Amino acid sequence: MKKISLLIAVLLMAAILAPATMAQENRALWSLSTYVQSAKIQYAHVYKKKGKLRSDLYMSIDLMREASGRYPRVPEVYNMLGSFFAEIRAVDTMIAYFDSVEITCADQSIPAEYRKNCYKVDDNFIEVINGIRQKFWEESYNDGVEFLRQYDTIRVMKANAPTDDSAKVIEALREKAINMCLHSFETAKKLKPKDPLAYNGMGILLEREKKHPEAIDQFKEAMRLKGEDSVSVSRIAYAYIEIPDWKNAIIWFERLLDYTPKNTSVMINLSIAYSQLNEYDKAQEYNEKVLAVESTNAQALFNAGQYWFMKMQEAAVAISDVPDSAKDAEARRKELDAQALDARTKAEGYFERIIANNPNDKDALKRLGILYLLSQQNEKAAEAFAKHMAVDSTDASVLDYLGRAYIQMGKFQEAIRPYEILISTDPGNAEGWERLEELYRYTNQPEKADQAKKTAEDLRKM
Repeated sequence: MKKISLLIAVLLMAAILAPATMAQENRALWSLSTYVQSAKIQYAHVYKKKGKLRSDLYMSIDLMREASGRYPRVPEVYNMLGSFFAEIRAVDTMIAYFDSVEITCADQSIPAEYRKNCYKVDDNFIEVINGIRQKFWEESYNDGVEFLRQYDTIRVMKANAPTDDSAKVIEALREKAINMCLHSFETAKKLKPKDPLAYNGMGILLEREKKHPEAIDQFKEAMRLKGEDSVSVSRIAYAYIEIPDWKNAIIWFERLLDYTPKNTSVMINLSIAYSQLNEYDKAQEYNEKVLAVESTNAQALFNAGQYWFMKMQEAAVAISDVPDSAKDAEARRKELDAQALDARTKAEGYFERIIANNPNDKDALKRLGILYLLSQQNEKAAEAFAKHMAVDSTDASVLDYLGRAYIQMGKFQEAIRPYEILISTDPGNAEGWERLEELYRYTNQPEKADQAKKTAEDLRKM
């Protein structure tokens, strides 16, 4: 028994010393199997047993690199090199060698003896490689997701950060999270270039960084890999809105509408996009489609009101453009006046529907007040502007409109208050001071009128 143990020990020692011994020989005489066995011995009996020193692993790597030079296009050589680099997590190099394995395994011009291990049940290079790829992909992709989560947390911190050194620290953390997230997703894409998840992850980060064209590229590649679906189309459509690229936004939102025909948010965005391209009639079509699904949709009601407000203005301008010398001038003006009245009535109706649902909608109150003012419905105008003031007393134009409504009603004392609020918030408003001078004189307040006049004159000189 002692003799057998001694023999095993001697053989094991010889195996450990083999790479060093063979390194002294003329390796020009080495066969492929000699390289393979030498690298395996170095890996198993030196690298593994001496504490996994990188320098010891590189002795195996160098042997196989030399073998790949002398015996090119051998799957086993590439497989071993890929596995060695996987050991030290040199992912890019690992991927390059593993890709070479798959290419050479599929190459029928390479001798079958070199490709035999590609397909053996007990030692299938491709199966092992796919397992390693999957492991590394999961790690990289999950890292990317985690760094994206950290990035979102840091964004919240940055939004609430004071303007001091802590803001600089947070910004440095944000930059690090971005870089690590991009690197992780990029690595995942290299490991599994046909998996769409990493492309979508990278697209989401780029979109949050407002790099919308680059985000679109990632989303489109993900969609190409997995096929079109509503989520992919939605991401691309909203990214185009953010650029903004209105024409492409329309293309993608109309595609999205095929998936969700009653999606009011999609229709609203189509209305906005068409309006931006000055295709107002088309925009109004989508406003009406929204209201057919959701009759109280505030955005669609406001957009529709704006559409008819614009039509009213167009008709009013057209009336003034009709020349007196025109043969049918009077008839044409009556026709346009009727169009303006119809448009104004429709616009009022849409804004009134908004107020019925939300009495404090200041945008609708402002538009409605202007329409009432234009049609000499002064009491209604004053009521709308007063409600707006109760919600927001800082809008100078609304304060002026309210004052005008009171003036048109002959309520000069009531008209003073909105203008006094106006100059208190904007003391440099010369027109406000001039209007106050007039109102103070109408209400027999000469001293205030004189002071208002002087202030207005001083402001005009500046």
